[in-house]
Amino acid sequence: MKFGKREIVVSLLAALLGGAVFVNWQVGADTPDTTPYDDDLGTAHYVNASISTKDTPSQKISQPASKESEYFSKVRLERQKTQDELLTMARSMAESENTTGEAKTQAVRRLNELLGTINKQSNVEGLIMSKGFTDCIAYIENGECSVVVTGKELKSDTLTAIKDIVTTQTGISFDKIRVSQV
Repeated sequence: MKFGKREIVVSLLAALLGGAVFVNWQVGADTPDTTPYDDDLGTAHYVNASISTKDTPSQKISQPASKESEYFSKVRLERQKTQDELLTMARSMAESENTTGEAKTQAVRRLNELLGTINKQSNVEGLIMSKGFTDCIAYIENGECSVVVTGKELKSDTLTAIKDIVTTQTGISFDKIRVSQV
């Protein structure tokens, strides 16, 4: 198997992007957000709704989102951006007229792997939330899976159930699965 410059560059970019996302996730979780509008984030605002005279101007229509839901929303958005960039790169390589046969084959294979990983992450998250967790996010990379949950206490039987879901959906062994709670 011969690797050209393009394949090496795409592989390095994918590895760097994955590393940057992981570092951002690790460092960003402990860093407080200094946005001046934090108390308004996640608040529902009704358009053309009349406010009764009992309401005071300082009352909010709904409660702001919890820190946990903000965390999961932020992480999902970052993951989606990263995955979209990787998918776009792989698609452009697969559809490019300048790409050789072997490079196209590798690009299509990488595209299918990415789509499979995205599907597995989605399945894992949905099944874990069906076990009573308020929210969940799963990262699958390099044959390992990290799961972050909220909303229910992590007991040994619950932890085993989560790892069983991940193993069933992904084929990743128990020792390569990390579960944490926000």
